[in-house]
This record gives sequence, structure tokens and C-alpha cells, in this order.
Amino acid sequence: MVVGIYISGLEHTSENETVEKYAARYVKELENATFEMDYYTKIEKIYYNNEQSSLVIKIFEHAKETEKSDTDKLVYKLYDFEYSELLNQNYQNKSLLIKNISLFLLVLRRFPRILVNLFKKSTYQKGGKTIYLFFMFLIMSLAVLSLLPLLIMTFDSTIAVENLNTISPKNGLDLAIKYGILLTITFILFMPESNIILTKIAAECITLEGYIQNKEQKQNIRVNLDNLVDYIVQHETNKKIHFHTYSFGSIIALDTLFPIDSEPTKNIQNRVNLLVTIGAPYEFINNYYPNFYKNRKDSMTKKIQWINVYSLLDAFASNFRYDNKAGEANFGILNNQEIPININYENNRNVFDFFALKQIYMHESYWDDSKSGQSCTRLIFFKMKEIGQWSAV
Repeated sequence: MVVGIYISGLEHTSENETVEKYAARYVKELENATFEMDYYTKIEKIYYNNEQSSLVIKIFEHAKETEKSDTDKLVYKLYDFEYSELLNQNYQNKSLLIKNISLFLLVLRRFPRILVNLFKKSTYQKGGKTIYLFFMFLIMSLAVLSLLPLLIMTFDSTIAVENLNTISPKNGLDLAIKYGILLTITFILFMPESNIILTKIAAECITLEGYIQNKEQKQNIRVNLDNLVDYIVQHETNKKIHFHTYSFGSIIALDTLFPIDSEPTKNIQNRVNLLVTIGAPYEFINNYYPNFYKNRKDSMTKKIQWINVYSLLDAFASNFRYDNKAGEANFGILNNQEIPININYENNRNVFDFFALKQIYMHESYWDDSKSGQSCTRLIFFKMKEIGQWSAV
């Protein structure tokens, strides 16, 4: 039996992909693949050091038309690696105003590089989607920041609310208020789930930038993941460990498997043999933070198999190709030394997708709310079986 470690996206984008739902989707695929067996899960909580805990999802099988028992076969385990609190605490404690100022400054800092890269030849083929994405961020931040003049206006007791429609357009402050209100109302009325987009995707971009710039934060998260691997090695009799990752979680895994400052731990080198990445923003980071993936250690290049799930419409997801087309990967994190096995996953939508922000929504569309609903898990499951990484069936 193999053990998996599940590394989710940040909490802003993780409602549909908790470790419980992720395991439940594998249960569904197991039941579809075997007609004579039923599968179910049990959950327990463990502490792998004094402060850090993990939910452990155990998947059992038993013959159909028989009762569950203590002798049922354990076929797979998933340990949840929780890291978002370390990254999100500072952001969540900030006011809405500070959050939007941070978002606005992020757009200003990155927009010059975004424009340059739009016309620069590179492996990143989603420059147009990125401009669209950051333009939406700009609108979102300005929609909230435009309320600040209105707040200032309320302290001016000489202007009555009933006279607001008679404000002279010559007054710059008055114009800011008028157009600020118009912008905010337009954003709220016509942008689908505008508040959800802001708290999810924009927060992830801000947190991503903080993670890249903060070496101590990266080190703390990596140490915690190393500790979880050590705990599994000490308490499990299996020989192999899988990393299942989504979105920001794939960055954590790649940092652990291909670190900069030191080699991966011996337990990681000896036990981890599969990496699954879903919606991995590798090329997004490599394009806008070009030094982040340089000088990586290559100890794991020949020791892991790598399954990568992506959508061409996802502004963040990497297909590891020289074009924005579905197909086999052309390169990996260290160029040609460890090329992933690509799986294309698309949800078909309609002509209004551009205006409905599908480039943003698609990053959250690799599965739906239901544990037994549509998801990319089936494709991953069969690929794992094909390459010999799933021995339960």
C-alpha cells in the first residue's frame, strides 16, 4: 500500500478540493473500476510535531453485499498537509482597504513586465490572459479604493446628501466620488461573484508574491513538510509516498523536491516517487519572477514520475509546452531532465466565457462541489494505474 500527501491550494481556492473530497473522488473511481468491491473512508487526526497536525483519510475495500469489518483491506492513505495558516495570517488580519491597496500595488509592480512579456518570445503563451486577469484586479482594487473619497466626503459637514446630484464637475473630489460610486456599482452589479473572486484569486496572487519574497516563510513550510514525511516513514510500513498537489500546493511540492539551498531530505529522496500537479502555476511564476526557479537541486529528477493536469483556459495552469495547445510536455522545471506526463482537462462553456471571467474561474473548475461529481480525478486515477503507481486494483 502506498501513502499519499495531499497539498491543497490556498484556502481562498480550496472549498471544492479538501482532502476529504479528494479522497471521496478516488473512492468513486475505485468503485467504477471494480464491480465486486465497495470502498469507504475513515478519518483520523494525527500530530506530526508539537504544533502541526494532519487529517489522515484511510480508504478501505470490502466485498459487495458484506458488512464493513475490522479485517477490511486498507488500500490507500492520504495525509493532509496544511500550510495556509502560515501564509494567510498576515493577509487575513488586514482591513479591506489595506488588502485592496496591496492588490493595487501588486498590479502596478507587475504590469510593466506583463506588457513586455506579451511581446517577448518565451514558453509562456498566456500573456493575453494574464493582462486580462490583472486588468480585472485593477478594476477590483479601484472599485473599493474609490469609496475612500466618499468616506472623506462624509466628514465635510458643509455638503448635504440631498445636494449630491448638484455637485460641480469642476471639483476634483466630487468627480472622484461620482465616478467611484459608478465604478463600484458597475463592478458589483455586473461582475459575477465579484467579492468571491477578490478574496480568492487576488488573495492568492498577493500571498504568492509574499511567499516568493520571504525566504524564512518558505523554509518554515518546507521544514513542516519534511517533518510530515519523517512521521510517515516512522509510522508506515510502505516504501513509497505520493505528492498530490493543487494550485499553490504544487509550488510547495516543487520547492521541496527541487530546493535551492540544500538537497531534499534522505526520506524524501528514498520514498517520494510520484508528483501529481493540478493547475500548477509554474510558467506564470517563471515568467513574472524569472529568478525563482534558477539553481535548483536535481537529486529527484530520476526518482519521481510526474503527472500534470492543466486547462488551456486556466490563466495560471502550466502545460509545460512551447505553445498553448494540448499535448505532450516539452520541458520540466529543470528543462529536459524531468518532463511531466501531461493530462489536458477542459470544461466546455459558451461564448460569454470571456466576460464571465472563465480565465479565472477555470482555475477552480478541475472539480465541482459534489464529491461524486465531475472532476479531473478519473484521468489521474487511470494514469496512475497505467504507469504502475496504483496497485489497489
